[in-house]
Amino acid sequence: MRISRFLLFVVSSILVFVQIAKSDDVSPEFPVLRVAQLCDPQLGFGVGELEGDIARLEKAVQKINELAPDIVVITGDLVNDPNNDEVIATFQKIIAQLKPPVLLTPGNHDLPTPVTTEGLKRYRSRFGEDFKVIECQGRCFISANSILLRGTPSEERERHDRLLRDALQKAKEKGQPVVILTHIPPLVTSVDEADAYYNLPKAMRVEILRLCNEHGVVLWLAGHTHNTARRSHEQITLLNGETTSRNFDGRPKGFRLLTIHPDQSFDWDFVSCEP
Repeated sequence: MRISRFLLFVVSSILVFVQIAKSDDVSPEFPVLRVAQLCDPQLGFGVGELEGDIARLEKAVQKINELAPDIVVITGDLVNDPNNDEVIATFQKIIAQLKPPVLLTPGNHDLPTPVTTEGLKRYRSRFGEDFKVIECQGRCFISANSILLRGTPSEERERHDRLLRDALQKAKEKGQPVVILTHIPPLVTSVDEADAYYNLPKAMRVEILRLCNEHGVVLWLAGHTHNTARRSHEQITLLNGETTSRNFDGRPKGFRLLTIHPDQSFDWDFVSCEP
């Protein structure tokens, strides 16, 4: 009897231990997340000039509302001329029709070159903060100002750096996968490529990618290149989708529907906005 009770105690203890061990190994379950990725609406730049850009953006908004994603991200170059208040008002009116939450990031056509404090104030008064963090379906979305990352004013760049590091650390502590959006991608083909118009400066690029890999960034969504591209750096996948304005690689104009699955794998489907 004593042996039987002892064996029962041992078996029960083992089962409890195994159950605890299993619970420690279980990753948090994330729901499916659907993201509409709009690149470079750039009203006034595209095929058919302003009228064509407006028509395609309106069609994109209509299709996005029909698809009903969880969030819409617009990766910069919202307009072609940051001094044209009428076109900016048109952009704002069209985007206001979107039903899902919208997250913007500034492009090089939305800010003066070089970036000035006054230019930043104007952007923020029109479009909201140029650095923003929101949570959606268990993931952390960070909208970062890649134009500011390239240069002046230094005090704004240092503030931006602190905000980015804090946001990444908080997401890591919460166990949240991170999606970053910027206008300029960190790289076009390789982390070691030379500095150019279409990437971030190498010294900054290497440090930011290191920081992002250490803090659970799984996707980096960008615009600027007007070329569709999918590449990776360590655990990060970088995605540049088609634009609604003008594509330099001959791709049809439209946007991407990104579906992120519970294991953070994803589908990236094209949606046309051509007439």
